This record gives sequence, C-alpha cells and structure tokens, in this order.
Amino acid sequence: MEKLFATSNIANKVRNTRLPRTKPLMPLFEVVSNSIHSIQESIKEGNLIKGKGKITILCIRNGKEETLQELPDIDRYPIHSFEISDNGIGLNKENLTSFVEADTDHKLKIGGKGIGRFVCLKAFKVLNISSQFLDEQKKEKTIAFDFKSTKEGFENFSEPKLNGRGLGTTVRLTNYREEYQKNLEYDLQSIARELIAHFQLYFIRKQVPTIIVRNQNNIEFDLTKLFALEFKSEVEDKDFYIEEEKFTLYLTKSLKIQSHKIHYCAHNRSVINEGLYSLIVDLGKYSIKDNEGNRYYYQAYVVGDILDEFVDTERIGFNFPDGNDLEDEESFDLNLAKLRRASVRCIEEILKEYLAEVRNHKVESYRPTINEELPQYRSTLNYRKEEILKLPPDLPKDKLDIELYKIDAKWRLEVKEHKIELLEEKKDVTNHEEYVLKYEKFLSEFNEIGKSDLARYVVHRKTIIELLEGLIEKNENDKFENEDLIHSVFFPIRSNSDEITADKQNLWLIDERLTYHSFLASDKTFKSVSEVSADQTQRSDLLIYNEAFAFSDSKNSPHNSFTIVEFKKPMRDDYKDYDEDKNPIEQTEKYIDNLLDGKVKSKNGRTVEVSEKTPFYIYIVCDVTPTLEKILKRREFEKTPDGKGYFKVKSKYYSAYFEVLPFEKVLDDARKRNRILFEKLNIE
Repeated sequence: MEKLFATSNIANKVRNTRLPRTKPLMPLFEVVSNSIHSIQESIKEGNLIKGKGKITILCIRNGKEETLQELPDIDRYPIHSFEISDNGIGLNKENLTSFVEADTDHKLKIGGKGIGRFVCLKAFKVLNISSQFLDEQKKEKTIAFDFKSTKEGFENFSEPKLNGRGLGTTVRLTNYREEYQKNLEYDLQSIARELIAHFQLYFIRKQVPTIIVRNQNNIEFDLTKLFALEFKSEVEDKDFYIEEEKFTLYLTKSLKIQSHKIHYCAHNRSVINEGLYSLIVDLGKYSIKDNEGNRYYYQAYVVGDILDEFVDTERIGFNFPDGNDLEDEESFDLNLAKLRRASVRCIEEILKEYLAEVRNHKVESYRPTINEELPQYRSTLNYRKEEILKLPPDLPKDKLDIELYKIDAKWRLEVKEHKIELLEEKKDVTNHEEYVLKYEKFLSEFNEIGKSDLARYVVHRKTIIELLEGLIEKNENDKFENEDLIHSVFFPIRSNSDEITADKQNLWLIDERLTYHSFLASDKTFKSVSEVSADQTQRSDLLIYNEAFAFSDSKNSPHNSFTIVEFKKPMRDDYKDYDEDKNPIEQTEKYIDNLLDGKVKSKNGRTVEVSEKTPFYIYIVCDVTPTLEKILKRREFEKTPDGKGYFKVKSKYYSAYFEVLPFEKVLDDARKRNRILFEKLNIE
C-alpha cells in the first residue's frame, strides 16, 4: 500500500493542543464521538440498519492479561489503555484523507473540530488504529497503522486480512501518560457514568447507539440500560432566548451522579459543567427524595446553535467571554454569565412549584428568629420577601443577620433613589393620580424603614447590655477584663465626638442625657485634645461639656456643664486615699481643679470659662470593693436610694455631683430604662 504522510508537523500540533489534566477521559470521549459519527454515516449510506449501531469500550488495566481475566474485581487496578471498537463506516478514502490532514473541516457540519486525534496524543503515547471499509468499488478493504506524537505522526502501515466482522474501526489508546492517569477514577461504573453524563443529550434524544463498557474479566455495563436505571425517564425541556438567539434546556434526574449540575453543551456534548447549588441554593447540596423513595440529583443541559458555533477547538470552553454575574442585563453581547443567569431562570420556571414549596417552608423556619431575635428585619421580610426566599436554607442566626442586612441595605438604597425620582417627577406631573400612588408607595416603605431603624437601635441596646454583662465576669483565664476594654463599650477609646457619631457610642448606659453634648474626649490628656488644651497631662476617661442652649451675644459664653466619667477594672481592690494614682475621687477632683484654675483653653486659644457655679457631674464606674468602700465612708458619701451605689454633692468651693456606679447598678438601671422598648419588640 502507499505510505501516508501528515500534512504538518504532528508533534507541534499535539504540543499546541490544550488538555487539562483534570479531564483524563476527554480522549476517550473524542474517540467515542468519532464512532457515533461513523455509525450515523454508515446508516445514512445504507450500510447499517438504524438501531443496530454498536460501540464497545474495553478498559485495559495494569497486570497480566490471564490474571486480570480471572479476578472478580479488578477496578482497583489502574487503567493504562482503552480499546474502542465500532461497526461504523470505517476509514474509507474520504475519512482517511481527513485523518491525515492536520486542519481538516471534513466533519465541520456535525461539530467535528479536526483535533480529536491530537487531544488523544496529549494523554496517550500512541494510537493503534485498524479499520475495515468499502473502497470506491464497494469492495471491503482494511488498513492499520500507529499514530504518534512525532513529526511524521504515522508509522507501521499495513493491510490486515479481512476479519469477517464487517465494517468498522478499532482504536486503542495505548499507555496513559502518568499526569492524566493519576486523575482518573478507575472503577468501571464511574467511567460508564462519566460517558453517560458527557453524551447524555444523545441518550435524552434517543440518538445513541448501543455502547458497552467492559473490563478484561468481562464484567460490563450497557450504557443505555444504565441510563434507564440511574436516570429518571421523565425529561422536561423548555426554550428560552437571549436577544434573538434560541436555547433549549433539558432537565433530567440522575439517581447516581452526586450533585446537581448544569451542562453547557455543543454538538450534543457537555463542554462546561457547573454545580447548581451555588446558583439555586434551594436545590440543596444533597439528593432530593421523590414520592417513591428514590433519591436523585437534577442535571440540566443547555443547547443552542450559537453554542455549536462558538465552542472552542478542544471542546473545553466557548469563544465568548465569561462575563460578570453582576453586569447589566441590557448588554447585547453573549457571555457565559448572561447564559448562566438565563439558564437558571429557565430551571426555576420549570421547578417553580417545587422551589416555591421549599422556599416558603424555609422562610417560615426563619420567621421566629426574625420576630424574636432580629426584629429590625420584620419590615424587610414584609417588603423584600422574594429576595429572602432565595437565601440559603438553615443559616445560623449570625449569618442570617448578615444576609438580611445586605437585603435591607439594598432596599434602603432603592427607596432613597425612588425619593429622588419622585422629587424630579414632581416638577412636571402630567398624571396626578399616578403620582399620588407612587408617593403613597414610597411613603409606606419609608415609614417601614423608620420602624426598622428604631427596632435596630433597640436590638443594639439589648446586645450592648448583654455584652457588658459578659465583660464584668471573669474570662476564660479566670481574670477580669481591664478598664480599657470595658471603657470601649461605653465609648471608643482614644477618640472624641468629632470622630465618633452619637449612634456609635453607648453613654446611655450611664445616663441618657450624656448622649447629647457639644464635645467629648475619650481617654485623652487635656493637652492632646484639639478642642481643649492644658499644660497638665492628666488623663480623664471621659470629658464632656455642654454649651448653653440660651441665646447669648457673647461668643465666649460660659459652658453649661461638664461631665467627667472614670472607669476602673471590675472587682479592683487596691484603692488608697490621698493617692492620685489609686483613688478615682482624687483623680476627678484634679480634673475639676485644672478647669477652675483656668489651665484649660479652647481650640481658639481662649481660656475655657468655668466658675464655682458651673455644674460638674462626676461618674465613677467601678465595683465597690472593701478598699474603695472605706474611702467613700471616710469622705461621707451616702448610699443611693436602691442601696447599690454611692453619691455626694459638693457646693462650698465648686458645684459638683459625684456618683459611684457599680457595674451591676449600671446594668440594672439600663435594663429598667429600656424594658418597655424590649417588651414592645418582644425581645425581653
């Protein structure tokens, strides 16, 4: 016979062909696809009766042939070769010529890319090919050769004797390259399932020949029977469009594939597959149980002419962008993200009854948590239920809080945007009734957001009380927290009210009135505070002053009052009288002296005006331990009416009210003041 020569450097073609190591079965798929095309061609030529096509795949494993034939279970032995035989049209002159041509377009109309044989040589060292076919005079002929990753590519041509089995081709994919072999699942049933998944559209459309996958011990699977056994027979399909392009989605159920998946296909073959759980969380990560007790996973297959057109040469992707899942739907260019979104909408439409039941059950399971523990989202549940329906199921409270916050924030933004639109529209209202309806809708949602804000603030207060309650107990190291951490609960340490807004501090724990002030410095020396200055470097925990509310002609009117708050570590018991470092009363009196002596200046350099009549409110937040109690009694402090704290009023040299507040009293008073709010939200 005349020797054949490749039309280009085969080794270079193989080198430039892509095959991810995670796709070790792609060469097998390529050969099986060629066999399917060959059978279809033979039927078309009248050489084979429809329904009689057959492909046999032999898995050849490591080990001696005679030993493997006798073993009952050989799936644990690695596969080093596949042998694929079909009864198709064979390598006639036209097909052989296209095989030799490096960039053939012989099968372009049926999805052939002309690179399948190069994909095979990426993962296998050699292809052994033998074929029986009809020549131009309709006489049976044979041909055999090896195909390798060399410059010439073709070796060992021969014309074997006719085998009597009729037309067809046998391809042996010989010697798996290790980098692909190690990524392969060896057991026969897994390989059978992978073949079904890859060619499932052929099975769904009933266009597949008989395909047998066999081990050397003659254990085998008929893929048509396996498909009928492991895939539910009912297949639903639905068309959808992206611009003018038509797509069809087939949805079937697999009893054995271990996850819900969506496959984007070209020429009846899966090209890209993705997990469906991240796209439709209510399908869940696990199988679904039907009325008959069977458990299954959904498998969706998307086909379209444009996918056939844009599939890449190696059939591992498409020649259009991935796109962005958040991008504008108005974009005209097709991309994977847009296809994904449209496909998911199609699946949700097919499964709308099932998903509605699952989602409503999920929301009802979340409702008690929202009503009792996250009441700030009650309005969100009412106005944004459709978005909450699509949240993942079984979220713990903390994660549910985060997801609801995202939905709530988006809702707030939409309402603000709606407000701006209404204000613009009001300038030219052509339809008064329509405007009124829009305004009523906006006002309804705006009021609900106001209620939500109030609920959020009340929940915040309850959380802060619980946090402080935990901080004044011993920690896991059997120690009490230091005053800095506790200080930060009331007000962020080393900051001032120009930096921290009212909603970011919790001075209401001590007194509601402390929330409203003109300036506050937290744990800063007088000298470091931009609003006031002094030569001394004494540090107060909190310094607050309030401007007079009455009108005054003077820009330097006296300040209405000063409040100083001092924090100490829980259960501290090393206080000493007449010791500025170990006596909080001494410390706070020193701050008062600095102000009275005119040593403190405002930010404009003028002395802060303070007189003996300027009220000072001093709060010392600490536990009354024996050493502090002795000091308080010596200085004639009186007990508060509830018996939990101490107080004293000074009026001889300056006007000051001192109160010592144990942490338990702060907590108890805060609970009492806020109880009505907690009860109204049902979170007491």
